[in-house]
Amino acid sequence: MNLQKPNSPKIKNNFIYLSVLIFAFLTFVFINRQSLFIKFGPNLINNYLRSQDILDTENKIKDRILISDSDIYIASGYMYANGIDPRKYNFQHPPFIKYLFGLSSKYFNLPLLPNIFFAGFLILGVYLLGINVFKNPTIGFLASILLMFDPVFKEVTIYALLDLGQIVFILWFLIISLFYPKHYLIEGILLGLALASKFWTPVLIFLGILYIYKLLVMKINIKNELIILFIAFLTFCLTYVVSFIKSDGLFNIFFWQAKLLKFMLEHNVATKWGSTLKMFFGGYLLWPIIFFVNLYLLFKTKIKEVKFLIYLLPILYLFLLTFQLSFTRYFILILPFLYLSLGKFVVSKLKK
Repeated sequence: MNLQKPNSPKIKNNFIYLSVLIFAFLTFVFINRQSLFIKFGPNLINNYLRSQDILDTENKIKDRILISDSDIYIASGYMYANGIDPRKYNFQHPPFIKYLFGLSSKYFNLPLLPNIFFAGFLILGVYLLGINVFKNPTIGFLASILLMFDPVFKEVTIYALLDLGQIVFILWFLIISLFYPKHYLIEGILLGLALASKFWTPVLIFLGILYIYKLLVMKINIKNELIILFIAFLTFCLTYVVSFIKSDGLFNIFFWQAKLLKFMLEHNVATKWGSTLKMFFGGYLLWPIIFFVNLYLLFKTKIKEVKFLIYLLPILYLFLLTFQLSFTRYFILILPFLYLSLGKFVVSKLKK
């Protein structure tokens, strides 16, 4: 699947839409500048070492404090950036994005600098996915603008959370995989970084749905897919290079990921089924609307169309979210697809 050669009106429309998106995004950054350009706190490491994230089997910590996930990721990332083995602190999530927070804190004193780039690439990715899937820049433009106004987009941008980076890598991997499938190296790196951004079950779910779709609808080259998976595995392993060095090469990454999985199964499984759905349908006003719009379009679309995959992904993932403890920030993994559905619906109605 390749893009058609653009004509002059399309180039003009793309230029206008991109200009508006850039202006809107810079406005978003300016409005939230106090949060985005917050300085690295000098007491953060000491607070982290007394926090709920530190295992204290010998009860040596007498003045425990609770700190946010954002502070946990910044503090642990800062320690990684200073050579600490990522297995020692906040081991339950792969280290890549925490490294970025830590390096940004160490060299620029601005821990959230990576989020500005992630947020920008997310908006651009939604726009490009809209163009490629629907052959209509207006749909991608509307989806990108609506996403910028969503409270979850703001939440994952102004706090040092791992979800924003993960959806950016997933989204760009999908774009390359579906529309530029011969770029194996880029695909593999993006997939590896998505896996290394946060605990990897969401990536495996998206990847599984993508592969099932490809097997049913598209031609799939097993050899090429294995090359991509191998590159992704190497990329993932590179984020643990300090662990390999500290253990003199005896670090077993498969055993370590099994430990992460065991931890998540023990600590992140929902105690009450359906709380995620209640949170979603009782949250932001547009969420139930875009869900049912997406569901409506799914039933109207033939399975052979790539639009079907875009409509299917958020439905399946939202259902699977009901089996784990959920936070609103997890919805950032499905919102880009849901807003593309809304953009498609609005544009189709305006044409009538």
